[in-house]
Amino acid sequence: MRKKPATRPPSVVPKYCRAMKGTGPNFIRQYIGFLVYVWTVYGRGFWVYPTGISNGILYGYVWKTSHYEFSQFRVSMIDCVY
Repeated sequence: MRKKPATRPPSVVPKYCRAMKGTGPNFIRQYIGFLVYVWTVYGRGFWVYPTGISNGILYGYVWKTSHYEFSQFRVSMIDCVY
């Protein structure tokens, strides 16, 4: 497992962009080790630092207002990645 990022995410939230839309483990795998903004199928968005993916589950650190928290969620819940 990779360590969580040492820096805070940018304060500006990227605009939703349909051109960046993609789903599936193979698509998401390219973002492991990079801080990205994720929108869920429910319209919620957040910063995440993916550390791994296995059996359709994305593992990584999610920014929670003032700190990173380790989390996991289904790749199928991701609508768009920026």
